[in-house]
Amino acid sequence: MKNHLKKSITLFLAAASLGLVLTGCNPATKPTDKASGTTWTETIDGKKIDMKVSAPPKRAVTMSFAPTEMLLTIGAEKQMAGTSFKEEELYEPIAEAYKRVPVLAEKWPSYEKFMSVKPDFVIGWEVDFSKRAIPAEKIISAGVPIFIPDSMQDTNATLETNFNDMLELGKIFGLEDNARKWVDSQKKKLGTIQDKIKDIPHVRVFVFDSEDDAPFTVFEGYTTNVLKLIGADNVMAGQGVDKTWAKTSWESFVQANPDYVIIVDYTASDRTDDDFANKVERLKNNPQLSSVTAIKENHFLRVRLAEITPGVRTVDALERLVKEIHPDMK
Repeated sequence: MKNHLKKSITLFLAAASLGLVLTGCNPATKPTDKASGTTWTETIDGKKIDMKVSAPPKRAVTMSFAPTEMLLTIGAEKQMAGTSFKEEELYEPIAEAYKRVPVLAEKWPSYEKFMSVKPDFVIGWEVDFSKRAIPAEKIISAGVPIFIPDSMQDTNATLETNFNDMLELGKIFGLEDNARKWVDSQKKKLGTIQDKIKDIPHVRVFVFDSEDDAPFTVFEGYTTNVLKLIGADNVMAGQGVDKTWAKTSWESFVQANPDYVIIVDYTASDRTDDDFANKVERLKNNPQLSSVTAIKENHFLRVRLAEITPGVRTVDALERLVKEIHPDMK
Protein backbone atom coordinates (compact mmCIF):
# COMPACT_ATOMS: atom_id res chain seq x y z
CA MET A 1 0.00 0.00 0.00
CA LYS A 2 1.23 3.50 -0.62
CA ASN A 3 2.78 5.18 2.37
CA HIS A 4 0.96 8.37 1.46
CA LEU A 5 -1.85 9.41 -0.82
CA LYS A 6 -0.89 11.30 -3.95
CA LYS A 7 -3.74 12.83 -5.83
CA SER A 8 -4.20 15.37 -8.57
CA ILE A 9 -6.90 17.98 -9.00
CA THR A 10 -6.23 20.74 -11.51
CA LEU A 11 -8.01 23.65 -9.95
CA PHE A 12 -7.16 27.20 -9.04
CA LEU A 13 -6.70 27.71 -5.33
CA ALA A 14 -5.71 30.60 -3.19
CA ALA A 15 -4.35 28.64 -0.24
CA ALA A 16 -6.52 29.25 2.75
CA SER A 17 -5.60 29.39 6.38
CA LEU A 18 -7.29 26.21 7.46
CA GLY A 19 -4.64 23.74 8.38
CA LEU A 20 -3.88 22.87 4.75
CA VAL A 21 -0.18 23.38 4.21
CA LEU A 22 1.53 24.13 0.92
CA THR A 23 4.51 21.86 0.37
CA GLY A 24 7.17 21.48 -2.25
CA CYS A 25 7.49 18.56 -4.64
CA ASN A 26 8.79 16.24 -1.94
CA PRO A 27 7.89 12.56 -2.06
CA ALA A 28 4.79 11.65 -0.11
CA THR A 29 5.28 10.99 3.56
CA LYS A 30 3.83 8.27 5.68
CA PRO A 31 0.40 8.89 7.23
CA THR A 32 0.66 9.92 10.86
CA ASP A 33 -0.67 7.78 13.68
CA LYS A 34 -4.12 8.11 15.18
CA ALA A 35 -2.93 10.32 18.02
CA SER A 36 -1.87 13.14 15.72
CA GLY A 37 -4.28 12.41 12.90
CA THR A 38 -3.91 11.31 9.31
CA THR A 39 -2.52 13.35 6.43
CA TRP A 40 -2.61 12.95 2.68
CA THR A 41 -1.66 15.16 -0.25
CA GLU A 42 -3.71 16.69 -3.03
CA THR A 43 -2.01 18.47 -5.92
CA ILE A 44 -3.99 21.57 -6.77
CA ASP A 45 -3.00 24.00 -9.50
CA GLY A 46 0.46 22.45 -9.56
CA LYS A 47 1.02 22.89 -5.82
CA LYS A 48 0.92 20.17 -3.25
CA ILE A 49 -1.45 20.76 -0.37
CA ASP A 50 -1.43 18.56 2.70
CA MET A 51 -4.87 17.60 3.91
CA LYS A 52 -5.32 16.46 7.47
CA VAL A 53 -7.87 15.10 9.89
CA SER A 54 -6.80 15.38 13.51
CA ALA A 55 -9.29 12.72 14.54
CA PRO A 56 -11.65 10.38 12.72
CA PRO A 57 -14.33 12.40 10.88
CA LYS A 58 -17.72 12.61 12.54
CA ARG A 59 -19.61 14.51 9.82
CA ALA A 60 -18.34 13.18 6.50
CA VAL A 61 -20.13 13.93 3.25
CA THR A 62 -19.97 11.85 0.09
CA MET A 63 -20.41 13.61 -3.25
CA SER A 64 -21.18 10.54 -5.37
CA PHE A 65 -22.41 7.00 -4.90
CA ALA A 66 -19.26 4.89 -5.20
CA PRO A 67 -17.55 6.76 -2.34
CA THR A 68 -20.79 6.42 -0.35
CA GLU A 69 -20.60 2.65 -0.75
CA MET A 70 -16.93 2.67 0.21
CA LEU A 71 -17.60 4.41 3.53
CA LEU A 72 -20.65 2.30 4.30
CA THR A 73 -18.68 -0.88 3.56
CA ILE A 74 -16.16 -0.07 6.29
CA GLY A 75 -18.98 0.72 8.72
CA ALA A 76 -18.69 4.52 8.78
CA GLU A 77 -22.42 5.35 8.57
CA LYS A 78 -22.45 6.83 12.10
CA GLN A 79 -19.66 9.18 11.03
CA MET A 80 -21.50 10.49 7.96
CA ALA A 81 -23.53 13.70 7.79
CA GLY A 82 -24.87 13.12 4.29
CA THR A 83 -24.70 11.46 0.90
CA SER A 84 -25.53 12.69 -2.58
CA PHE A 85 -25.86 11.65 -6.23
CA LYS A 86 -27.40 8.17 -5.98
CA GLU A 87 -26.45 6.84 -9.40
CA GLU A 88 -27.24 3.15 -8.93
CA GLU A 89 -29.71 0.84 -7.25
CA LEU A 90 -28.73 0.03 -3.68
CA TYR A 91 -25.98 -2.54 -3.28
CA GLU A 92 -27.40 -5.23 -1.03
CA PRO A 93 -24.54 -5.46 1.52
CA ILE A 94 -24.88 -1.77 2.44
CA ALA A 95 -28.58 -1.17 1.74
CA GLU A 96 -29.68 -0.96 5.39
CA ALA A 97 -26.75 1.25 6.40
CA TYR A 98 -27.53 3.62 3.52
CA LYS A 99 -31.02 4.24 4.89
CA ARG A 100 -29.52 5.60 8.12
CA VAL A 101 -27.58 8.41 6.41
CA PRO A 102 -29.27 11.66 5.31
CA VAL A 103 -29.49 12.27 1.56
CA LEU A 104 -28.48 15.86 0.82
CA ALA A 105 -29.46 15.98 -2.85
CA GLU A 106 -30.62 13.85 -5.74
CA LYS A 107 -27.49 14.94 -7.59
CA TRP A 108 -24.88 17.33 -6.20
CA PRO A 109 -25.86 19.45 -3.22
CA SER A 110 -25.56 23.21 -3.37
CA TYR A 111 -22.67 24.74 -1.46
CA GLU A 112 -25.14 26.07 1.08
CA LYS A 113 -26.74 22.66 1.60
CA PHE A 114 -23.30 21.06 1.84
CA MET A 115 -22.15 23.51 4.51
CA SER A 116 -25.44 23.29 6.43
CA VAL A 117 -24.49 19.83 7.76
CA LYS A 118 -21.16 21.15 9.10
CA PRO A 119 -18.96 18.65 7.23
CA ASP A 120 -15.51 17.78 8.55
CA PHE A 121 -14.49 15.60 5.57
CA VAL A 122 -15.65 15.16 1.97
CA ILE A 123 -14.96 12.41 -0.53
CA GLY A 124 -15.79 12.08 -4.22
CA TRP A 125 -14.60 11.82 -7.79
CA GLU A 126 -12.56 14.68 -9.25
CA VAL A 127 -15.60 16.03 -11.11
CA ASP A 128 -17.40 16.41 -7.78
CA PHE A 129 -14.98 19.22 -6.93
CA SER A 130 -15.26 21.11 -10.21
CA LYS A 131 -17.55 23.93 -11.30
CA ARG A 132 -20.13 21.31 -12.28
CA ALA A 133 -20.67 20.58 -8.58
CA ILE A 134 -18.87 22.47 -5.78
CA PRO A 135 -15.46 23.90 -6.71
CA ALA A 136 -12.60 22.60 -4.58
CA GLU A 137 -11.40 26.07 -3.64
CA LYS A 138 -14.72 26.84 -1.91
CA ILE A 139 -14.62 23.61 0.08
CA ILE A 140 -10.99 24.02 1.08
CA SER A 141 -11.51 27.67 1.99
CA ALA A 142 -14.20 26.49 4.40
CA GLY A 143 -11.68 24.24 6.12
CA VAL A 144 -13.07 20.93 4.88
CA PRO A 145 -10.43 18.39 3.75
CA ILE A 146 -11.04 16.71 0.38
CA PHE A 147 -10.27 13.06 -0.36
CA ILE A 148 -10.31 11.70 -3.91
CA PRO A 149 -9.50 7.98 -4.02
CA ASP A 150 -6.42 7.19 -6.10
CA SER A 151 -8.39 4.57 -8.00
CA MET A 152 -10.72 7.34 -9.21
CA GLN A 153 -7.88 9.44 -10.60
CA ASP A 154 -5.05 7.12 -11.61
CA THR A 155 -5.46 6.21 -15.29
CA ASN A 156 -3.50 3.01 -14.57
CA ALA A 157 -5.49 2.07 -11.48
CA THR A 158 -5.83 -1.60 -10.56
CA LEU A 159 -7.90 -3.52 -8.07
CA GLU A 160 -4.98 -3.19 -5.67
CA THR A 161 -5.22 0.61 -5.99
CA ASN A 162 -8.86 0.32 -4.99
CA PHE A 163 -8.03 -1.91 -2.04
CA ASN A 164 -5.41 0.59 -0.88
CA ASP A 165 -8.01 3.35 -0.99
CA MET A 166 -10.23 1.31 1.30
CA LEU A 167 -7.37 0.74 3.74
CA GLU A 168 -6.57 4.46 3.77
CA LEU A 169 -10.19 5.26 4.49
CA GLY A 170 -10.04 2.75 7.31
CA LYS A 171 -7.11 4.68 8.78
CA ILE A 172 -8.80 8.04 8.39
CA PHE A 173 -12.04 6.88 10.00
CA GLY A 174 -10.46 4.78 12.74
CA LEU A 175 -11.97 1.66 11.18
CA GLU A 176 -8.80 -0.09 10.08
CA ASP A 177 -9.90 -3.54 11.23
CA ASN A 178 -13.14 -3.29 9.24
CA ALA A 179 -11.30 -2.15 6.14
CA ARG A 180 -8.66 -4.85 6.43
CA LYS A 181 -11.25 -7.58 6.93
CA TRP A 182 -13.15 -6.43 3.86
CA VAL A 183 -10.02 -6.26 1.69
CA ASP A 184 -8.91 -9.69 2.88
CA SER A 185 -12.34 -11.16 2.12
CA GLN A 186 -12.28 -9.72 -1.40
CA LYS A 187 -8.79 -11.06 -2.06
CA LYS A 188 -9.84 -14.48 -0.81
CA LYS A 189 -12.92 -14.51 -3.03
CA LEU A 190 -10.91 -13.40 -6.05
CA GLY A 191 -8.28 -16.05 -5.36
CA THR A 192 -10.95 -18.75 -5.33
CA ILE A 193 -12.30 -17.50 -8.67
CA GLN A 194 -8.86 -17.40 -10.25
CA ASP A 195 -8.02 -20.91 -9.06
CA LYS A 196 -11.09 -22.22 -10.87
CA ILE A 197 -10.23 -20.58 -14.20
CA LYS A 198 -6.43 -20.81 -14.20
CA ASP A 199 -6.39 -23.50 -16.89
CA ILE A 200 -9.19 -22.02 -19.01
CA PRO A 201 -8.22 -20.03 -22.13
CA HIS A 202 -8.73 -16.28 -22.02
CA VAL A 203 -11.63 -14.66 -23.84
CA ARG A 204 -11.56 -11.38 -25.76
CA VAL A 205 -14.11 -8.77 -24.71
CA PHE A 206 -15.37 -5.38 -25.86
CA VAL A 207 -17.03 -3.05 -23.36
CA PHE A 208 -19.98 -1.24 -24.94
CA ASP A 209 -21.15 1.77 -22.97
CA SER A 210 -23.15 3.78 -25.51
CA GLU A 211 -23.10 5.14 -29.03
CA ASP A 212 -23.44 8.47 -30.75
CA ASP A 213 -22.57 7.50 -34.33
CA ALA A 214 -19.57 5.67 -32.88
CA PRO A 215 -19.26 3.30 -29.90
CA PHE A 216 -18.04 4.64 -26.56
CA THR A 217 -15.83 2.09 -24.87
CA VAL A 218 -12.93 1.35 -22.51
CA PHE A 219 -9.31 1.47 -23.62
CA GLU A 220 -7.01 1.45 -20.59
CA GLY A 221 -7.17 1.76 -16.81
CA TYR A 222 -9.17 0.21 -14.01
CA THR A 223 -11.84 -1.56 -16.05
CA THR A 224 -9.35 -3.15 -18.41
CA ASN A 225 -7.11 -4.15 -15.52
CA VAL A 226 -9.82 -5.80 -13.42
CA LEU A 227 -11.20 -7.75 -16.38
CA LYS A 228 -7.72 -9.17 -16.95
CA LEU A 229 -7.96 -10.76 -13.50
CA ILE A 230 -10.57 -13.20 -14.81
CA GLY A 231 -8.96 -13.84 -18.19
CA ALA A 232 -11.16 -11.36 -20.06
CA ASP A 233 -8.85 -9.37 -22.31
CA ASN A 234 -10.10 -6.01 -23.55
CA VAL A 235 -9.69 -5.95 -27.34
CA MET A 236 -9.24 -2.17 -27.29
CA ALA A 237 -6.31 -2.19 -24.87
CA GLY A 238 -2.74 -1.73 -26.03
CA GLN A 239 -3.62 0.41 -29.04
CA GLY A 240 -1.73 3.48 -27.94
CA VAL A 241 -4.86 5.33 -26.80
CA ASP A 242 -3.89 7.02 -23.55
CA LYS A 243 -7.45 7.23 -22.23
CA THR A 244 -9.65 5.14 -20.01
CA TRP A 245 -13.00 5.72 -21.78
CA ALA A 246 -13.30 7.15 -25.30
CA LYS A 247 -14.93 6.69 -28.69
CA THR A 248 -13.73 4.13 -31.19
CA SER A 249 -15.11 3.17 -34.61
CA TRP A 250 -17.34 0.31 -35.70
CA GLU A 251 -14.57 -0.68 -38.12
CA SER A 252 -12.19 -1.10 -35.17
CA PHE A 253 -14.81 -3.13 -33.34
CA VAL A 254 -15.21 -5.49 -36.32
CA GLN A 255 -11.46 -5.82 -36.78
CA ALA A 256 -10.98 -6.61 -33.08
CA ASN A 257 -13.62 -9.38 -33.33
CA PRO A 258 -14.37 -9.90 -29.61
CA ASP A 259 -15.75 -13.15 -28.22
CA TYR A 260 -18.05 -11.27 -25.83
CA VAL A 261 -19.57 -7.81 -25.59
CA ILE A 262 -19.90 -6.46 -22.05
CA ILE A 263 -22.79 -3.99 -22.07
CA VAL A 264 -23.08 -1.25 -19.47
CA ASP A 265 -26.71 -1.21 -18.37
CA TYR A 266 -28.06 2.16 -17.27
CA THR A 267 -31.61 1.00 -16.63
CA ALA A 268 -32.89 2.90 -13.60
CA SER A 269 -34.71 0.04 -11.92
CA ASP A 270 -32.97 -3.04 -10.59
CA ARG A 271 -31.78 -5.33 -13.35
CA THR A 272 -34.65 -4.80 -15.77
CA ASP A 273 -33.87 -5.41 -19.40
CA ASP A 274 -34.73 -2.11 -21.05
CA ASP A 275 -31.34 -0.47 -21.61
CA PHE A 276 -29.49 -3.75 -21.95
CA ALA A 277 -32.03 -5.25 -24.35
CA ASN A 278 -32.11 -2.11 -26.46
CA LYS A 279 -28.35 -2.10 -26.84
CA VAL A 280 -28.28 -5.79 -27.73
CA GLU A 281 -30.96 -5.16 -30.35
CA ARG A 282 -29.01 -2.28 -31.89
CA LEU A 283 -25.83 -4.31 -32.08
CA LYS A 284 -27.55 -7.32 -33.62
CA ASN A 285 -29.34 -5.15 -36.16
CA ASN A 286 -26.23 -3.30 -37.27
CA PRO A 287 -25.24 -4.94 -40.59
CA GLN A 288 -21.63 -3.81 -40.19
CA LEU A 289 -21.24 -6.14 -37.21
CA SER A 290 -22.69 -9.37 -38.58
CA SER A 291 -19.29 -11.08 -38.87
CA VAL A 292 -18.25 -10.42 -35.26
CA THR A 293 -18.02 -13.57 -33.15
CA ALA A 294 -19.82 -12.08 -30.14
CA ILE A 295 -22.73 -10.95 -32.32
CA LYS A 296 -23.04 -14.26 -34.17
CA GLU A 297 -22.93 -16.29 -30.97
CA ASN A 298 -25.19 -13.97 -28.97
CA HIS A 299 -22.50 -13.43 -26.36
CA PHE A 300 -23.69 -10.37 -24.45
CA LEU A 301 -22.94 -9.74 -20.78
CA ARG A 302 -24.65 -7.13 -18.64
CA VAL A 303 -22.93 -5.01 -16.00
CA ARG A 304 -23.76 -1.88 -14.07
CA LEU A 305 -21.19 0.90 -14.37
CA ALA A 306 -20.48 0.71 -10.63
CA GLU A 307 -19.42 -2.91 -11.06
CA ILE A 308 -16.53 -2.19 -13.42
CA THR A 309 -15.36 1.17 -12.07
CA PRO A 310 -13.66 1.84 -8.71
CA GLY A 311 -15.72 1.02 -5.64
CA VAL A 312 -16.79 -2.01 -3.66
CA ARG A 313 -18.68 -4.07 -6.27
CA THR A 314 -15.82 -5.23 -8.49
CA VAL A 315 -15.07 -8.70 -7.13
CA ASP A 316 -18.74 -9.67 -6.92
CA ALA A 317 -19.13 -8.59 -10.54
CA LEU A 318 -16.05 -10.54 -11.63
CA GLU A 319 -17.44 -13.64 -9.94
CA ARG A 320 -20.73 -13.29 -11.81
CA LEU A 321 -19.04 -12.63 -15.16
CA VAL A 322 -16.92 -15.76 -14.78
CA LYS A 323 -20.04 -17.84 -14.22
CA GLU A 324 -21.70 -16.33 -17.29
CA ILE A 325 -18.66 -16.75 -19.54
CA HIS A 326 -17.97 -20.28 -18.28
CA PRO A 327 -21.41 -21.72 -17.40
CA ASP A 328 -20.08 -25.28 -17.24
CA MET A 329 -17.43 -24.42 -14.68
CA LYS A 330 -17.99 -26.04 -11.30
